[in-house]
This record gives sequence, C-alpha cells and structure tokens, in this order.
Amino acid sequence: MVISRYLNFRDNRLPTLQSQHLFALTKEVRIEHEGEEYRLRLTRNNRLILTK
Repeated sequence: MVISRYLNFRDNRLPTLQSQHLFALTKEVRIEHEGEEYRLRLTRNNRLILTK
C-alpha cells in the first residue's frame, strides 16, 4: 500500500493525513490496531467518530 504520497511532513512534525484522502471514496474507513478493528466515520455534520 502506498501511503507515503498522502503523508505530509511539515517542519519535522508528525506526519499528517488529509481527511479528504481518507474519505475520497467512502464515509467510513476501517483501522486495524493490534488485532482489533476500529472504524473512523465521517458524519453528516462533517465530524469524525472513532468506534471499536
């Protein structure tokens, strides 16, 4: 998976992912962390909700 082209490093700070890249095709993405699945959802009010 090529994520590096979506990462933005500014002034040696933390890498930044733009939400428009994450939600370009859908309103929800799955994130796997230590064997657990999380869902990051974009709401109608343009808010982010992370659930397990």
